[in-house]
Amino acid sequence: MWTEFQEYLTYLEVDKAVAKRTLQSRRRSLEDFSSFCEANGVGGVSEVNRRTVSKYIDYLVAEGFAYSTIMQERFLSVGAALRFLYRERLMEESVMERVDKDAMKKKAREAMSAQEKKNENEPPAHLSKEEVYEVAENAGSPSDRNSLLVKLMFWTGIRASEAQLIEIDDIDLEAPSISVYSPKTDTTRTVAYPAPEINPELRDWIRNGRLRYKDADTSDRLFLGTKGPITEHRINEVVRDAADAAGHQKEERTTKDGNTRSESTAHILRHSHAMHYLNERGKSMEDISQHLGHSSLSTTEKFYAQTTDERLIDEFS
Repeated sequence: MWTEFQEYLTYLEVDKAVAKRTLQSRRRSLEDFSSFCEANGVGGVSEVNRRTVSKYIDYLVAEGFAYSTIMQERFLSVGAALRFLYRERLMEESVMERVDKDAMKKKAREAMSAQEKKNENEPPAHLSKEEVYEVAENAGSPSDRNSLLVKLMFWTGIRASEAQLIEIDDIDLEAPSISVYSPKTDTTRTVAYPAPEINPELRDWIRNGRLRYKDADTSDRLFLGTKGPITEHRINEVVRDAADAAGHQKEERTTKDGNTRSESTAHILRHSHAMHYLNERGKSMEDISQHLGHSSLSTTEKFYAQTTDERLIDEFS
């Protein structure tokens, strides 16, 4: 089993060049899943089925893992790996198509504390469009790159791990849209943005600002820095520092392990995108779910089957 998972990890590292932290998280999750399977008599990937995945979630809950670790790290990692193995014909059965994600979430909720369940019903920390633009105005050097980065992430709702991997050829300025690869789900989707808000700065960055960097001739990545393509860690630093400078840093929260985390990192732009389109633009939850690249085997997957890239571009541009 581990041999097949190593092929998936190599694919992430070599073909997709995912962030080191993402690769470490995937490796840790797959090592744990492999050990679980071995302990429960599942000898190889060909023996993995939906019951194996369900029992693994039960095991994680019993072991006291946090809901976020179960669903956002372990379940996502295992699911992405199994989909890859099926796609590469290393598994005969598409296991994840038979796994009810909503049922897995219900199981994992048993691991949530009372406070976490209460927080589920509260809107996520987010910024208004005006606040996002103030953050962009306060982005540090290089200001042309960092201002564009903040605005692009807000208007598209992409993750930091997705923004770092955007290449020039992924962008269609006329549509306007971007083809985005997600290391988190190992999928590619189309996101759109309003051309008047992004294209002037985007064109200027591609034609001028980006060319200041030595890697412009050898790398196809959109966002470059002095040390090469920008990293996920650096993107979070850019947003956090700009939010601090603009006076829009949300209060730090304390995690279960006692660490503190600033709310205004790159991910707050993703929340802000969703809240803006829900509250200000009146978009449907289904449209927003697909634009964000969320997965679901109920409402969202049914919507996937009916929606085209052209409709999404029309909705979000």
